[in-house]
Amino acid sequence: MARRQTGTKPIRVRKDGRHQLLVYVDPDLIKGLKKAAIDDNRNVYEIVEDLARNWLATRSGGIRKGRS
Repeated sequence: MARRQTGTKPIRVRKDGRHQLLVYVDPDLIKGLKKAAIDDNRNVYEIVEDLARNWLATRSGGIRKGRS
């Protein structure tokens, strides 16, 4: 189910509340993540979310909502 913004491409609305984030990543890293996801029976986005959360947790105070 897609919703239209004025003059732009449709926005996919996910039931789980996730938003899209586009990043450019080394092709070998993508290949490794895909293989790991298959091996672990997970989605790549789950692995990336876990990695990002763990990395943020090691920084001052973890995840912050909004701007600081």
